[in-house]
Amino acid sequence: MEIDSVITNSKTGVDGNSYTSSVSNDQLTNEDFLRLMIEEMKMQDPTKPMDSAQLMDSQLQMSSIQANTEMSKAMLSLQSSYASAALSTSASMIGHIVEDGTMGDDGLLKSFQVNSVESRDGELSLNVRQMVAIVDGVKSSETGEVIQYDSLGVLSDNPDIKVVLDHQNRFTFNDDGTIKLASSITNEAITDKDILNKYAYAGFQPQYSDTVENISMSSITKINS
Repeated sequence: MEIDSVITNSKTGVDGNSYTSSVSNDQLTNEDFLRLMIEEMKMQDPTKPMDSAQLMDSQLQMSSIQANTEMSKAMLSLQSSYASAALSTSASMIGHIVEDGTMGDDGLLKSFQVNSVESRDGELSLNVRQMVAIVDGVKSSETGEVIQYDSLGVLSDNPDIKVVLDHQNRFTFNDDGTIKLASSITNEAITDKDILNKYAYAGFQPQYSDTVENISMSSITKINS
């Protein structure tokens, strides 16, 4: 027996009239197929038995389709739960410094500060700003007040003195840990202990680009605090 795309069912109403309704194949369940096969066997001519193999095959196919559909739903639910959990966990990276293995024009590994985390088409990505510089600070050893300096290292409180900077504009230090200072006029190194001890290192502050970039979570090679 060949199963068409539409199955018709006949019912008798309370008024004694017969009514026919149709059900699409794609809405049939395993129980519908079993009932249909039993009805077929009841109605078949004993002298010309109908072949139920095709109906059974259709029922088996329906079982397979239903099983695959349920599995697909379960996988989608699992994927959604995993994505939500991963996004929540990745949120702890906000504010951290990360690297993705790419090199800058200076030949050094690029570093980025994580601003936010998002999920795009199931893939986690980070909105970041690249670190473009690290600025060292100097302060008065007596008052603790931060002292400004210009691009050449010249101190604002004493224009005759400058901090000796390296090729990355970072501070350099003497063997005793004091900041290397020099005359802004002659470039001669200052060795006077009283002057050297007047200034102390105030730590550093990273500077970041104003441009926000988006990088894939899977490309991260290092996470710093």
